[in-house]
This record gives sequence, C-alpha cells and structure tokens, in this order.
Amino acid sequence: MTVETRLPEAWTEGFVEVEDGVRLHYARTGGDGPPLVVAHGVFDDGLCRIPLARDLADEYDVILYDARGHGQSDAPEAGYGPDDRAADLVGLLDELDLQDPILLGHSMGGDTVLATAANYPDRPRAVVAVDPAGLLGHNRENRGDDGIGEEEVEGVREQILWWHDHSKAELLEADDELAGHVEAGEEELASLLADARLRVSANITAVFRSGWADPEDHYPDVEAPTLVLRADVDEEARERDRESVALIPDGLLVHVDDAGHCIFRDQRSVATEEVRSFLADH
Repeated sequence: MTVETRLPEAWTEGFVEVEDGVRLHYARTGGDGPPLVVAHGVFDDGLCRIPLARDLADEYDVILYDARGHGQSDAPEAGYGPDDRAADLVGLLDELDLQDPILLGHSMGGDTVLATAANYPDRPRAVVAVDPAGLLGHNRENRGDDGIGEEEVEGVREQILWWHDHSKAELLEADDELAGHVEAGEEELASLLADARLRVSANITAVFRSGWADPEDHYPDVEAPTLVLRADVDEEARERDRESVALIPDGLLVHVDDAGHCIFRDQRSVATEEVRSFLADH
C-alpha cells in the first residue's frame, strides 16, 4: 500500500507571486534556524524533498518550492531558462523576506541555485549544488551545446503526457523507477514522485530547449561559499568537474562514491553529512 504524505502540522504552505504574475507554491518548516531554500529537479516538485526537510528541520527553516511548471505553481509557456529560474527564485526570496538564505538544489535545481548565485551574488549566504545539470551538460561529448535535440525534447513531452494518461496507482506499477522504489520498500518516496509526475506540465520541455547555466559564463561570478556534490563518475569526468568547479572562487567539489545522479536517494546519510559539515563552517 502506498504511503500518502501530509505536511506536519507545524509546517506552513502558500503561494507567492513573482515575475510576470507567475504564482509559485511553497511549503515551509518554520523555526528559528537560518533559511534554507531547496530547488528540485526537472520532473520533481518541492514536496519530493520532504524527507530531506525532515532531516534538516531542527537546524534550519527549510523552504521547499515548486518551480514554474511544476507541482502547484503556475505553468506558463515561457520563462524556463536558467536566468528565468534564477529570477523566480529571487522573487520567492523577496516575497518571503528571506535574508542570507542557503540555497540548495539538485539537477535542474542545482543549475538554478548556481545561476542565482552568479546573477545575484549578494543574496545567498552559501550554496549547495547537487549534481547540477550544467555540469552534466559540460560532461557530454558535445560540450558546445547545453541543450538537447528537438527529437529528444519531443520525447520528454511524450513521456509527460504518458504520465498524465495514467492514474497514480497505474504509475506506481507501470513506471519502472517508481515500481523499483515500491519494491525496495520506499513507498513514501514513490508516492511523492508519482504525485510530482502527475502535476508537472508539458511546458517544462522549454527547460531543455533553453539549456543550462554555462560554467565558464556563470561560475566565476558566484561569490558565496559553494559545495558541489557530484555523482560517482569516471576519472575523465572528475577532471572536467574539477576544472569547472575551480571557476567558482570559493567552491568545494565532493564526488560521492557509489552514488548516481540522485545522490540523496543513493547515499542519503553520506550526502546529508557532507552538507551539514559544509554549512557548519559557513
């Protein structure tokens, strides 16, 4: 049986209006700790990070927000490039009056927090980028093109529409990744991911057309102390990662052994400890 997750009673949720009148949904743990804003990956939404927020709620005021086109946020046709996503995040910071926040993001969200730190260097206290999409693009054989081809974009759109053609119960059986989580006893995670897939808009294919924040263009402008957690990759890819992260003036790169792209799912305790250790010094 799938476990349905509800927000703890002490947490709050709501909406803020950012650029172009777009409304973004967020959930917040509250508390007296420093604000930590979490940006999710391309097919997820904020509530997918509830397990991480639980782990950090005693130390931080964790804000989980839905990027445009995801979760309960608005889904306009445009505004999905790295600079757009950074502007949305800053709009959220402004509307919630979050001072000196820590920005943590995975994949697309990692790209978002790095673009935000580059474009608005005075805003974050610290940055944690978990397998940021810009590094993944940098490690592709065709390193001159941060986007993907139109055929691949259409494939993403068809995948989203396929999700929408199924009920949640059907997805939990028919989607290999979700079924794998259920089989592994990770029913809550499977449920959260299924909910996110049913809510994601096909308009987010514009993310892939827009591409990612180019390390050479953006990383040198990141002034905040930055931790980049990367998956376990081969030595050639690690060397490219080192070259890219070295462009961040105060950047630290950690490759997490035995972790794939979803580092917090594969090596949750190791990744959480790396984040805690880094933030203790910043």
